Amino acid sequence: MAEKQVRVAVIGGGHVAQIAHFPAYQNNPNAKLVALVDEDPMKGERLKEQFGFERFYEDATEMLEKEDIDAVDICTPNYLHAPMAVAALRSGRHVLCEKPLARTTAEAERMVRTAEECDRILMVALNNRFREDVKILRTLVKRKELGAVQYVKAGWLRKSKEWGERIWLTEKGKAGGGVLLDLGIPLLDLACWIADLKDATRVNCSTFGSEEKGDVEESACAMINFAGGACLTLEVSWNFREPKDISYIQILGSHGGANVHPLRIHKVLHGQLVDVTPALTSQKNYYKESYRLEIDHFIECVQKKKTPLTSGNEALPMLRICDAMYESAKSGKEIRLD
Repeated sequence: MAEKQVRVAVIGGGHVAQIAHFPAYQNNPNAKLVALVDEDPMKGERLKEQFGFERFYEDATEMLEKEDIDAVDICTPNYLHAPMAVAALRSGRHVLCEKPLARTTAEAERMVRTAEECDRILMVALNNRFREDVKILRTLVKRKELGAVQYVKAGWLRKSKEWGERIWLTEKGKAGGGVLLDLGIPLLDLACWIADLKDATRVNCSTFGSEEKGDVEESACAMINFAGGACLTLEVSWNFREPKDISYIQILGSHGGANVHPLRIHKVLHGQLVDVTPALTSQKNYYKESYRLEIDHFIECVQKKKTPLTSGNEALPMLRICDAMYESAKSGKEIRLD
């Protein structure tokens, strides 16, 4: 017997929704796009027709009251994540929420607690965990193919640009912070997940800003120590003064090393350093493919009542580290988490 289609509403019709979320639902035969919510009625009506939604709403509360849906996908600015997720969960709907899950650990804990109380799924859109190259490298690390992970370097440096409809990212009340929440959270999650780093113990961080970016940081660098002795350095920026963006994750193990972007893996075999990078089967766009796999996973979890790979609980350790980074930058001191 075929599974019942999951009826989905999406709140927010911005860039990531249009480029990644909407097409992924369209390509999944087990999902049906039912309702779209956006504050811009002209854009909303256009997107409703373009992507095949049944109805458009300007108000999320009205949509939740009127529609027969199973799940809600939240693609809004950060300050709306917690109230909209809590409302959707309390209405009996499962929730997929774009990253960061919330502006603070306290907000995220409220969302997770509500999902548990309502016996609903809360999943975070940490799409990069679903990439083929990432899954390969995580498997090798988990099998100790590179030995013990000692040191991880992660960076995401973007050129300065005009903000357009994403100007809210530079407003602390709406975004919760600056580049640390926008780029730092997904990068930190990915690096820690690949390297299997858990239980952060100490955090040191410095942030840098400018009047052009409002009251949030535009660049940051941090060092994070973990139980067991491993450490991670993180650098992120919206104001990179170079011709091209840079993103990287490098892992140093006791018997080998690896890079992501692109995937390169080396290990010591018989006293020699050998390239053991496997061939990748996928030639597709990693960004769009990761979202397709993520949303396929969300739909499967809703249908089969499975716990998602990127549940709300998975987001909490990264937000605790992020809160500590802000505290360290403000105080000029190391913050202990152990």
